[in-house]
Amino acid sequence: MSPAAPASTVTLWRCFPWDRRASPGDPFSPTYLQPGQTTGRFDLGDHPPVRYLAGSPAHAVGEVLQGFRGATLTAAHLKRHGWPLAIASFDITVATYDKVADLGDPAVLLKLHRRPEELAHHDRVVTQAIARQVHGAGFAGLHWWSALTGAWTSTALFADRVPAEELTIGDPEPLTLASVSVADAARILGLGMPGAR
Repeated sequence: MSPAAPASTVTLWRCFPWDRRASPGDPFSPTYLQPGQTTGRFDLGDHPPVRYLAGSPAHAVGEVLQGFRGATLTAAHLKRHGWPLAIASFDITVATYDKVADLGDPAVLLKLHRRPEELAHHDRVVTQAIARQVHGAGFAGLHWWSALTGAWTSTALFADRVPAEELTIGDPEPLTLASVSVADAARILGLGMPGAR
């Protein structure tokens, strides 16, 4: 895992299937952005692409493993498309992060004429319209609670405002059943762990 970031940066996290041979920006690399973004909560149809990052390692892993709730994890759950899942840190400068709209701040919601329940809405037409509004207002991205738990927070960065070159990315760490982030995510999601009683 990467060393702690200096105070001048904010550290975010991503969990993804990792091909060690992939070049930056290619599929299965830390910076890959899947084209055809239309179904995510704050997707903008690739205009611009949106990079979703988690506020903690457990949250990043939880977003990927959430579909297995009720199951007991095995090594097979820690692979996607034939590649092992890995986690990487993404450091963003505080100066840039200050340009991200904190939608948990009532003052920001008031400025945008939005209510919290709109952000938690199941209808992507509603939430994507908010993302489009935030982008149009000149923000670099938006910050909001994870749909999984209010204990986790998500940051969606607009790729035209915060390109990958402006992020300091840590070395990916392959996940195993012994990874602390896997155990933490499993506990919060109610996933079984091998050997647990």
